[in-house]
Amino acid sequence: MHDKPLSILEGKPEINYPCEWEYRIIGENKDKIKEAVFEIAPRKYDLQEKNKSSKGRFVSLHLKILVNTEEERNQIFCALKEHKEIKMVI
Repeated sequence: MHDKPLSILEGKPEINYPCEWEYRIIGENKDKIKEAVFEIAPRKYDLQEKNKSSKGRFVSLHLKILVNTEEERNQIFCALKEHKEIKMVI
């Protein structure tokens, strides 16, 4: 068996648009996060609750949406990140 070295990614990955993109959203209140996504998302999307923190304070939701350009992908990310009900976006 031969061990292959891990390849190191240099530069930006190539993303072909339009494509489906997933954002992981973390906050304290899933209903308020859902409202925020409804306000921000420019088109139809899929939003699913995934995890809760061990003490139940935080909830993680995954947003899947078609993005047409890198600019649009970044705009959605920034709008989510800046919303008062959202603590973190990955």
